[in-house]
Amino acid sequence: MSADSASTDAPLPDFLAGSPSVLLSKANDLFNQILESAVEPFGLRSKDFIVLTAIESIGPQSQQQLARSHGIDRTTMVSVVDGLERAGLVQRARNPDDRRKYAIALTTEGQALLRHKLGPAMLNALDTFLAPFAPEERELFSKFLWRLVHDRGAEQPGGAGTA
Repeated sequence: MSADSASTDAPLPDFLAGSPSVLLSKANDLFNQILESAVEPFGLRSKDFIVLTAIESIGPQSQQQLARSHGIDRTTMVSVVDGLERAGLVQRARNPDDRRKYAIALTTEGQALLRHKLGPAMLNALDTFLAPFAPEERELFSKFLWRLVHDRGAEQPGGAGTA
């Protein structure tokens, strides 16, 4: 058991046990552990998977765009892209809109791995993560998370609720 999994399994003190922010953080840690295990047989890490799926869904992007949109430190992003390039999964090409910059694109091998192996591995990881929920609870959980992240309306941060 790694130090990370030990921290996820450790009981919370009573005053934090019901804190949505702490529970969301622990759920995120748990999912990252599950995802890491799912992509590890392919020689990848969860950040590699995130970058590959971002490029697949949005198209070629600069390292800076990828880092910004996915909350990955710029230095870490350089390492991620370098590793993916060495593995033949992405390639750097001059950005046609700004020749000073590079756009990171999937290679044919990257597309095939993502679609035929990593996609199913991700679905398995998600199924493992959501195993405690019945199908209707999974749908409701996803709707609640979507609202928390995307449907902020006129609400201000720090409103009702527990930290």
